[in-house]
Amino acid sequence: MYIIEPVLNRALRRSMRSVLRFDDAAGRSVPPAPAGQQRCLLYVHIPFCESLCPYCSFHRFVFDEQLAREYFAALMREIGMYRDLGYRFSGMYVGGGTPTIMLDPLLDIIRTAREELGVEEISVETNPNHVTPAYLEPLQRAGINRLSVGVQSFDDIILKAIGRYEKYGGAQETFERLKQAAGMFDTLNIDLIFNMPLQSEDSLARDLAMIDRLKADQVTFYPLMTAPSVAQRLASTLGPIDYKKEKRMYMLILAHMRREYQSSTAWCFSRRKAMIDEYIIDYDSYVGVGSGAFGYFNNCIYINTFNVSEYIERVNAGRFPTGLVKQFTRRETLHYLLLMKLFATELPKTFFGTARGREFKKSLWPEMAMLRLCGALRDLPDRLVLTDQGRYFWVMAMREFFIAVDTMRDVCRREAGVVE
Repeated sequence: MYIIEPVLNRALRRSMRSVLRFDDAAGRSVPPAPAGQQRCLLYVHIPFCESLCPYCSFHRFVFDEQLAREYFAALMREIGMYRDLGYRFSGMYVGGGTPTIMLDPLLDIIRTAREELGVEEISVETNPNHVTPAYLEPLQRAGINRLSVGVQSFDDIILKAIGRYEKYGGAQETFERLKQAAGMFDTLNIDLIFNMPLQSEDSLARDLAMIDRLKADQVTFYPLMTAPSVAQRLASTLGPIDYKKEKRMYMLILAHMRREYQSSTAWCFSRRKAMIDEYIIDYDSYVGVGSGAFGYFNNCIYINTFNVSEYIERVNAGRFPTGLVKQFTRRETLHYLLLMKLFATELPKTFFGTARGREFKKSLWPEMAMLRLCGALRDLPDRLVLTDQGRYFWVMAMREFFIAVDTMRDVCRREAGVVE
């Protein structure tokens, strides 16, 4: 089976980069809300951090208070533009950057989302240094359902190497803060990264032991995912990424976590049904607001401009800040659907009775046959289920999808003249 994985890795990399080619959409207006829209999610991007982590490929900047205040004001205006077009949202996800970097304007956005946009469930990302009563209590009062904490590792050696120890505290300090936050929200999620260059299987075992002690509601184990430019910087300081090690580590995680957790996705483990980071699994449509935010609806991916000053200027002038658009072909839409649906690790056979499911079955039968042939997919009476091998294939596929997205972010930032 090992022979398949390097070949699949290369094929996935080529495929994802080919599909994620965008056209200029500057000045293009956003369409009115589709009739009868259901379960649409609002993604809000806050691109500011106290300092920048060397492994991160997301759209982020070092915090500047004046710029951030102008940015939050523009965010509220952009949200209002969607409201005026008739958009309503059942969920909201706030990502970054560090979304909790300015709490008061964030709480204003949360209040507006609940009162004016129909939002019922809200997930917010944060960092360990903000897991304190001064941040947690206002978020709890605001009705946050899920708080996702970017811990990344409980190994102090790794935290020091990636520049997080001094900024966010050591493993024991983070552990104590997470213990105190337990029970304050419907779901407290812990984000961890595996397959970092300095990480050993012993280090991973310590992460898993900390999770056992915390009895965390939810844990998301991301494989290290970086744009090529970031990977090169990491290789020169921490060492190259070893994808052979990645599979061994993933199988250790899977064997350990399934003792007490159910799989929400191939890399997210929950004690009960809850919101997850990969909202693209639960929501067929989502709207992104903020600089560099993505939206997906009507078989299109839209991206807002990556230039923060341009973003603020365009929104303040009453114009949507859309910068790029990718209109999926019919086949690309079906491949996207395959990737997202099976990332949840199983697919009910009732899906194939729907119009989209019949199209899926008719057009993608070669792909489905190949998945069965290589032992990735198992047929049960009522559903299709990814095997352990299949779960790892999907981790690889999603890793390459997000690396392709990060690579595209790099290109957009350069073209927008963004300097981090």
